[in-house]
Amino acid sequence: MTDENKHYIRQRNAGALPWEIEPDTQKQEEHPVFGQMDAQPVTREGARVQPLPEDFAPSREILEFLQAHQGIPLDFIATQLIDFKLYWHETGEARKAWQNKFKSHVIYQWKRNQSETGQRSHRSTAEKLTDRSWDDGFQFEDGDE
Repeated sequence: MTDENKHYIRQRNAGALPWEIEPDTQKQEEHPVFGQMDAQPVTREGARVQPLPEDFAPSREILEFLQAHQGIPLDFIATQLIDFKLYWHETGEARKAWQNKFKSHVIYQWKRNQSETGQRSHRSTAEKLTDRSWDDGFQFEDGDE
């Protein structure tokens, strides 16, 4: 099928009457949705891959997010910043999104810290089964404890 026939069929399918169809003067194939098939895709400049900057500091938005949405205190974030910088400066790895990497690191460490803290306060199964703290101060109707 020639390009001219394809053009005619496309126009007819779009609802054009035969006498309204003009001859195809385009040399390039045009897709009905995507436009020209051989057009170059638009490239956008994104973040550059770079090692962690020496003066890296989390943005105000990241700090607000960690506090408001994750409930992480600023002093915990500050201690994580030190560890984060020491580790990434030592490795020298290059990344694109250091702010996001820091946010993920802090959330992971916070959850890990909370999990470890919670595990230490758990009681053994025997302690749970013999716990009678629920009956402290409970009095029967006849006055016996």
